[in-house]
Amino acid sequence: MDVDALPNVIVTDRELALMNAIRSVFPDATNLLCRFHIGKNVLAKCRKMFDDKMWEEFSCSWGLVVFSASVEQYEERLRALKHDFKMIPAALEYLERNWLEPYKERFVGAWTDNIMHFGNLTSNR
Repeated sequence: MDVDALPNVIVTDRELALMNAIRSVFPDATNLLCRFHIGKNVLAKCRKMFDDKMWEEFSCSWGLVVFSASVEQYEERLRALKHDFKMIPAALEYLERNWLEPYKERFVGAWTDNIMHFGNLTSNR
């Protein structure tokens, strides 16, 4: 197989078996996670924890974290998110444990903006 024909970036959902297969079959490719599906998962898990107004604020603040352009901006926005929504620790814990701690480099702009992905940050067309 021509090495130039191998993908450099693959965008997927957080399917662990698929992610492991990509790591094995395309060890030099970067596996980014689909922002659309992350958003759907956050909505499904966290929406019920908030009233309508607070959900809009939380969702906006989360979006700012995801679209952070630098590590410094990410850290600043994450601190603000944690401060503004400290009264809903279950939502913050969900974001940290399920998305940020294990995968932030695969979907947060501070890291993904350094990878040539031609704007492909979702598997949803």
